[in-house]
Amino acid sequence: MRRSMIGATRHKTSVLVLVVCIAVLMLMLGLPASASAHATARSAGASWGSHTIVVLPNGHDDTSDIQAAFNICTSHYWLCTIQLVKGTYYTDQITVFGFQGSFVGKGIGRTVIQALPNLPAPAAAYNTPSSPFWAAAPGPSNPWPDLFTFENGTFAISGMTFNDSYSDPIASPGWYYYGSPTPSTALIDAIEITGLQADVAIDHVAVLGTSGDELGTNMWNGIVYEGSILPSGWTNAFSQVTPISGAFSTTYSTFSSVASGPWIDSIASATVAVCYNTITNSPSPLGFFDASNSQLLFCGNHVSGVQFYSAFAALQSEYLPGLLPSTVYVIGNEFQVSDGANAAWLEDFGPLNFGTAPTLSAVVSGNVFQTDTSCGCYAGSYPGDYSVLLSISLASFDVSKNTFLGGGAAGVYVDGGPGVVSGNVILGSYVGVNLNATDGVHVTGNLITNSAWWGIGLTNGSSDNVVAHNIVTGSGEYDLYWDTTGTGNVWFGNVCQTSSPSGLC
Repeated sequence: MRRSMIGATRHKTSVLVLVVCIAVLMLMLGLPASASAHATARSAGASWGSHTIVVLPNGHDDTSDIQAAFNICTSHYWLCTIQLVKGTYYTDQITVFGFQGSFVGKGIGRTVIQALPNLPAPAAAYNTPSSPFWAAAPGPSNPWPDLFTFENGTFAISGMTFNDSYSDPIASPGWYYYGSPTPSTALIDAIEITGLQADVAIDHVAVLGTSGDELGTNMWNGIVYEGSILPSGWTNAFSQVTPISGAFSTTYSTFSSVASGPWIDSIASATVAVCYNTITNSPSPLGFFDASNSQLLFCGNHVSGVQFYSAFAALQSEYLPGLLPSTVYVIGNEFQVSDGANAAWLEDFGPLNFGTAPTLSAVVSGNVFQTDTSCGCYAGSYPGDYSVLLSISLASFDVSKNTFLGGGAAGVYVDGGPGVVSGNVILGSYVGVNLNATDGVHVTGNLITNSAWWGIGLTNGSSDNVVAHNIVTGSGEYDLYWDTTGTGNVWFGNVCQTSSPSGLC
C-alpha cells in the first residue's frame, strides 16, 4: 500500500556500482523457459535447478491455474520458471510467498493478464479506517487489492501486459485507506512486492489502467516495492511498518492511466534502478517515500501527460523516522508536464516532521524538464507553488547540466542547502533559479533566458551563497535579484543587463 497519494490525505562510482549490481541480478534471474505442452505441469525436459511450468489460458478464469503453478514452484523447487504463452489470462488476486525464479510471458501485448471484474475486497476484520488490510497477511482469506502480491523471494518478471479495464475493480464495499472514512474501489497495485527481503528484476512489462476513483484512475500504482509488515502491537500503520531490503529494478516497461507507475516505499539497505520506462497519463508517475541506507537510480525514463502533482517525487522521512543517509540519482530522464505540475519534487521532511537533520542527498543531471505553458497561465501573475524542479531541505544536492523548458514558479526552486546548481539551461520560467531561505548554494555557469520575472533571485534571508559566471538575459523585471536580506552572498562574473540592487552583474 502506498502511504499517501501526493497532495492528498494523501559521483560516478556510486552510479556505476548500482547499475552493475542490478545488471548482474537481471542476468542471474533472466532464465529462459523450456517448452511444455501441459498447463501447470513440470516440463519433461527440465533439469535440476531449472524447472519450468507452462500455464495455458482457459478463456474464462485462470486464477487457480496460475496460483497452482506458483504453489508448486515455492513448495518443490529452489529455482523455477513459470511460462505463460501467447494469449489472454483472466485472474483475480494471486499471492506468492518466497518465489525463487522467473515469471515470463511471450512479450508485451502478446501475453496479457486481464483482471476479472468485481475483485474480492479484503477481509472485513482488516478493512476499516482503523485497521488496514495490510495488518494481516495477504491470501485467499484476506485478498489484498493487488492483482499480484509477492512476499519476499528472488525472482524476475518479464514479457507480459497487466490490464485492468474496469473503472471499479474492487467489489463493494471496496477497501479502506488507513485513517480515511471513505473506501476505494481502485486496484492499489498491479504488482505488489513486499516482505522483509526481496531481490526482483522486472523488464519489458506493460501496466494499463483506465478511469476510476483514485486521482481519476482505477489503479494506485503499476508496480510497487515496499515494506508493509506491521509489528505486533502496532499503533500507527504508516510509521511502524518494517522496511524492505534487497535489490529492485524496473526497466524497459510501459505504464498508462495509473496513478503512479513504478513506486518505492519504505526501504532500507536497498539498491533500486528504475530506468528506460515510458509512463503516460499518470498524475504522480514516479518516485519514492522513505529510504534508509539506500541508493536509488532513476534514469532514461520518459514521462508525459502529467497534469498535476509531480512527474517525479522523492519524499524522505514522510512517515518513517530515524532514516540513515540515502542518495537518489535522477539522470537522463525526460519529464513533460502541464502548467500546474512539478516536473520533479525532492523534499526531506525530517526537520519538519521529526525535528531531525535531513538524510536525503540528490544528484539531478542530464534531464530535460519541459512544461506546457500554452495556457499562458503565469504571463501576468505569480503562477503558484509549483516549479519545474523543487528542492526542499535536502542534506545536499547537485542539479547540473539539465535543460528546463518553460513554466513554473521557478525553473529551479531551492529551500535549504548546501548544494550546487550548475551548467543548466533554463528557458522561459517565471523565475529561472530561486533560492529561498537557503544557505551555502553555488549557482554557477547557468544559461537563463526569458524569465517572466527574475533570472536568479535570492530571497527570505538566503545567506552565504555564490552566484557566479551565469549568463542571464531577457528577464521581465531583473536578471539578478536580491531582496537584501541575508548576509555573505557573493556575486561575480555574471553576464546580465539588469539587477536589483544594482552592481550584481
